[in-house]
Amino acid sequence: MLTGHTLRCRYRIYDRLGSGGAATVYLARDAQTGQMVIVKVVHPHLVDDQFMGRFRREIELLQQLNNPYIIRLYDWALREFEAETQQTLSYIIAEFVEGHTLADIVDTRGALSEPDALAIARQLALGLVDIHNHGIVHRDVKAQNIMITPDNQAKLIDFGIAKGQNHATLTDPSHFAGTLYYAPPEQILEAHGVDHRADIYALGIVLYEMLMASLPIKSREFGTVASKIISGDLDPLTGVSPEVESLVSDMIAYRVENRIATAGEVVRRIEKILGGIQDPSLSDLPPSTTAMLMRVPSEATKPPSGPSCKLVTMTGLSIPLTRPDMVIGRSHPRDSATPDIDLWTLGIEDARTASRRHCRIFQNGADYFIEDLGSMNGTFLNDQQIQAGDTHPLKEGDRVTAGRVQLTFSCSDD
Repeated sequence: MLTGHTLRCRYRIYDRLGSGGAATVYLARDAQTGQMVIVKVVHPHLVDDQFMGRFRREIELLQQLNNPYIIRLYDWALREFEAETQQTLSYIIAEFVEGHTLADIVDTRGALSEPDALAIARQLALGLVDIHNHGIVHRDVKAQNIMITPDNQAKLIDFGIAKGQNHATLTDPSHFAGTLYYAPPEQILEAHGVDHRADIYALGIVLYEMLMASLPIKSREFGTVASKIISGDLDPLTGVSPEVESLVSDMIAYRVENRIATAGEVVRRIEKILGGIQDPSLSDLPPSTTAMLMRVPSEATKPPSGPSCKLVTMTGLSIPLTRPDMVIGRSHPRDSATPDIDLWTLGIEDARTASRRHCRIFQNGADYFIEDLGSMNGTFLNDQQIQAGDTHPLKEGDRVTAGRVQLTFSCSDD
């Protein structure tokens, strides 16, 4: 854990935001600019020549881009020794995008209106225009890689498997790269040969997901999903206007040559349907995670000896608080990152009403505190909603409600 440390005597790390298969992501502050930033640290066991080549590519590609709908890169380090942590680290420093992932918004709100879904897709297509003009194929456009900011701006994040026109694919040609549900047939069959139209297909799947609140393939079994994509066996888009149905159909056409040829053409078709330029109007989004607690761990944050504390569900299931800082939330089959307390895998009723990163419980000395992390359905302490970024002490018997999941805080001498 790097929480509490400063990288390059500049980037003060305050909190761990999550971890995936390739890296751990932290929230930090740049002491020179005062900006909040994201630090994406590659897992040490992945630091070999092949992976570092891909990581260097991510840096090189992001350096070329300056677009309001694409995350910005500020700084990086490749196999750099940090004296404060006594570790050799590889990481990028990127823009901290406030808001919620599109995946979280759709999961919680359900289907979006046609105008909102089209307006979001238009912004993302404008980002893809810039990406493709630089000879870059993103290869992992998906709802989890799209943030919606408080002012309703869509922003594409994470270029971990992007491919430039002068770069060979670093993954083995037989190894699938991307997220299966959003991948076109050609990306599954020959991942090394895809062009920019793979991104148009993926954006079409994202648009389908926004309109239907589901993906065009419902199975969770890898082989079944891959087989359906390769055979073009997708669930039809229903309940939308003929113009939108035609747009999505042309974006996710099975054969590459039948697909909409450019992201610019996607923009033009959306604007024609909308009758001009239009931005999304998701006015009821909850607060984002901007106000996360800026605290530096000390010896006092280590678990003290004495009573062990836990959360107890309505059915009597005990969830021990085994670490000084634990995020409560809900995992999702499309996302490799999981919260410390995963309400979904615990089989808790109403787990779907919790956000991926809903709230956290942490220690300061012997005391426990709770903080909402910008959840969609709110965090309640004893039936009173708490605001994102505000911290509240916990005492024996306090009721914590995440979405509609009720938990009771309890400490007992073991």
